[in-house]
Amino acid sequence: MNLSGKALLLSVLFGWQTVAMAAAEPSGEPVQRFFKGWQVTCNNLNDCDIRNVDENMRIVIRHQAGPTGTATLDIMSFDASKAEGVWLDEKRWDHAITLSDADANNDYASAHSDSLSDIQALVATAKNATTVSLTSDNEITGSLSGLNAALLFVDERQGRLGNQTALFKTGSGLAASVPPRATVAPSLPPVPPVVPLDNAQALLKKVIASQQPVLEQEECEPAEEDIARSEAQPLDAQHALVMINCGMGAYQSSSLLFITPRAAPEKAQQLVLPLPLHNDEDKPDSISWFTEASYDPQSGQLFQAARGRGIADCGESATWRYDGSMFHLMSYNSQPGCDGGEPGDWPSVWATPGYTDNENSR
Repeated sequence: MNLSGKALLLSVLFGWQTVAMAAAEPSGEPVQRFFKGWQVTCNNLNDCDIRNVDENMRIVIRHQAGPTGTATLDIMSFDASKAEGVWLDEKRWDHAITLSDADANNDYASAHSDSLSDIQALVATAKNATTVSLTSDNEITGSLSGLNAALLFVDERQGRLGNQTALFKTGSGLAASVPPRATVAPSLPPVPPVVPLDNAQALLKKVIASQQPVLEQEECEPAEEDIARSEAQPLDAQHALVMINCGMGAYQSSSLLFITPRAAPEKAQQLVLPLPLHNDEDKPDSISWFTEASYDPQSGQLFQAARGRGIADCGESATWRYDGSMFHLMSYNSQPGCDGGEPGDWPSVWATPGYTDNENSR
């Protein structure tokens, strides 16, 4: 596909998402940014994830948008086997919080709370502190530099400044005054009926033969074993989704995808989908290489997940739903920094009300 064709496809596919953004998120589009040693990710529903970047300790605070949005705190000390309490600048924080030692399920000590008042109390005590630890010897610590600014940003974005539900800038404002969280799912056309393909291998061969300029431009040179991993799936009565595998890496593979007319596979068009975050040049981002891609014709869902490295402490995942004419983004998670977090624990950047990956994935 030439650049003008890609631009046209992006504008068409992004149209629904632009409308959804305007209707669902009063504070603007999703954001992911850093405040010194802390990363903030707020998705289109204004649910926010605040986490540090220390490799030996992960601290994650999540606050859901809306007047009754839930809040959770997790502290994971990866090099400690026993959680003795919470220390701030080597002074014990005298407050109840659930502690867990290393066991068969987790090989690290941890602390957890889903009480907003407990989290607010810890934040208030930590405002002037520089480190946090779960052990009395304070050999394993996490830096608090940037946390105050990160929390203030989230309070402002969620409309909580001076509110009883704020994490950092608490006040007397009633919870009811906080802007509501979007809960109404968008009305999408039904998934097209599945019309099985009777010529999947022929479609594959014809697309590979006709799309050599695109494959060369994308530096996709499938070998025989890559072609064997490629596949074609039915989209609707007139089209198929052809997924050409471009090669296998150490632990994952990537593919180029083509919307292919069943009756004229030589007219296949490369699938390029917009992503909800901007790239490093602060321009709208898109995806043309789909990692570990799979498509389920019954649900009309396209999945992709790209690990930044084998242990999956960083990466991105996404799900789209096909409605007979375009793919709608249903969920997108991204963790850019590979700094030793939990495998697959990637913050939500895009979420569709009423949709969960666990219920709809294969």
